[in-house]
Amino acid sequence: MIKQHLEVRIVFSWLVCILIAPLCYLNADDDLSLQDRQRVAAIERYRIQAINRVIQSVVAIYDEDRQGGGSGVIIDPSGIVLTNHHVIMGAGVKGWGGLADGELYKWKLIGTDPGGDLAIIQLEGKSVFPATPLGNSDKVKVGDWALAMGNPFILTEDQVPTVTLGIVSGVKRYQPGAGKNQLVYGNCIQVDSSINPGNSGGPLFNFNGEVIGINGRGSFKERGRVNVGLGYAISANQIKNFIPDLLATKLVEHATLDASFSDRGGKVVCSKLNRDAPVAAAGLDLGDELLEFEGEKVKNANQFTNLICTLPEDWPTELLIRKQDGTEHQIVVRTFGLPYAKPRVRGGQGGKEEKDPEKKKQLERQREMIALLSANPGDIRYPEINRGYAQQILKQWKERIHQEFSIGVVKLAGEILEDGKVKGTQETWLASDGRIRVDQTIDGQLVVYQYDGDSFWLTEEGKTSELSLRESQSKWGFDQALMMSAVFRQKPFDLFGKVLIDGSDKAIGANAYRFKVDPSEGDSMYCWFSMFDLDGKPNINLVKSSFERDCLIGGGTTFESWTQVGPVQLPLKRQRVFGLEESVERQVIDSDFEWLKTVPDDLFYANAQTK
Repeated sequence: MIKQHLEVRIVFSWLVCILIAPLCYLNADDDLSLQDRQRVAAIERYRIQAINRVIQSVVAIYDEDRQGGGSGVIIDPSGIVLTNHHVIMGAGVKGWGGLADGELYKWKLIGTDPGGDLAIIQLEGKSVFPATPLGNSDKVKVGDWALAMGNPFILTEDQVPTVTLGIVSGVKRYQPGAGKNQLVYGNCIQVDSSINPGNSGGPLFNFNGEVIGINGRGSFKERGRVNVGLGYAISANQIKNFIPDLLATKLVEHATLDASFSDRGGKVVCSKLNRDAPVAAAGLDLGDELLEFEGEKVKNANQFTNLICTLPEDWPTELLIRKQDGTEHQIVVRTFGLPYAKPRVRGGQGGKEEKDPEKKKQLERQREMIALLSANPGDIRYPEINRGYAQQILKQWKERIHQEFSIGVVKLAGEILEDGKVKGTQETWLASDGRIRVDQTIDGQLVVYQYDGDSFWLTEEGKTSELSLRESQSKWGFDQALMMSAVFRQKPFDLFGKVLIDGSDKAIGANAYRFKVDPSEGDSMYCWFSMFDLDGKPNINLVKSSFERDCLIGGGTTFESWTQVGPVQLPLKRQRVFGLEESVERQVIDSDFEWLKTVPDDLFYANAQTK
């Protein structure tokens, strides 16, 4: 007891010193200068402005009965909300969300990630919601200011979130999970901003008005639910890897290579390997040294574990290894998924729970969650919801690169190169009414492709023949024009078929939405849209297309160097690439481009009359 009193006195003395010490340097004759006061006031205004920029996007999450407590943040004006998986496990598949305007809005669950404790829900009731974008969490440093907002202890009775301010106290932390491969926090952000029960799922903001993480875990003293100053947030860059899968309405699994690495003699070496794993078929063997993973140098085995648990199943993963003979090899393979334990329902039909209305409702909610968690991971559970998000993404793309409608035609002209050598030339015309013409000369041979708005045509050696849509898409050069002209169509990809978000992926080295386009007849095709620009800002753009997901058969086309041409933006560089590593076989680079306000009469001719 004496020892406890002594500890209390010591702590109290320290607090008094901390609070009074600054005052010891001030008196009536030695006050802060006007410049110092102005500087302090400016910092205070900056902090308040940062809070005001983001506070409207914070969500207090409740179940259908408006009970419980959790948090979330709106990341898109359409009402897309990020929260924790364990929050929706408590709330169910639908409920209510409170915003700082004092109103409650219905929400429904879209997709969830039990492995990384992440979920996406959709708010309803408004056409435009206040939203805050995701930032680049790789830029977060220890000592950065961090704003945590949410609904701790269900204090937000007026729906205005509680705000706590602290600093980032650690980065690239690892917190083990619970259950089989669930609730694992890898490469997460550690903060001393107060995170308490109810803050789960809420945002961690920087002062630039960006979400740098989703708060989900805290260190608590002796199970007393009292925060001891350590909270953990899922990093924004991990979240970016999972958004397409979650919007696709999937139950998401995390990645594994079916290989383990250990620290041996100052090296990180492969210590366990499933011989049937794709990474083994690609060249990894026991004893090989892991040098880099996803472009980051690997210093120890724990770092590898930290990194791979931030990736979803089916991710195109890059490894740089050193064989035991000293040679180095790059491996690019898609990952497997780590399975979850299947949940079990408690109670049965006709039991006591069914007769009690409250318990019956809880049991129904439990069964809904069990049905969700029993779904096949990776399956698209709700195609129509998925298609809605796909069309929303395409609409954002179209509106960004084609902001006004003008009658005319784009002309692009450039060279075709292979291995850095000129192989020919290509001229492309894209009319605002959807018509297309491509004049392609390779090794002195001219080929003309056309789309007259109804049919596809090929003119070669003076003969014109009609092509199917699939044949047209398989002609490199014509396929580029068909994809680029989508910007002029009211529904950009309806010409090709129905569009679904197929999942999370990479294209030209960055996060991408992978779309699958299913035609009424024939084989599907894929196209990839970027999610962010080089600075990490939201930026939806067409970056790749292919008939095959991994571009192994027939390759694919990448689209780069988007430039304003008249009323639209178009890619002046297109490349034919193969494999997950996107090795370049051929490219066309346009050096001349212009917007013609009138379409020459002889540009698009009647193909049927020239046969």
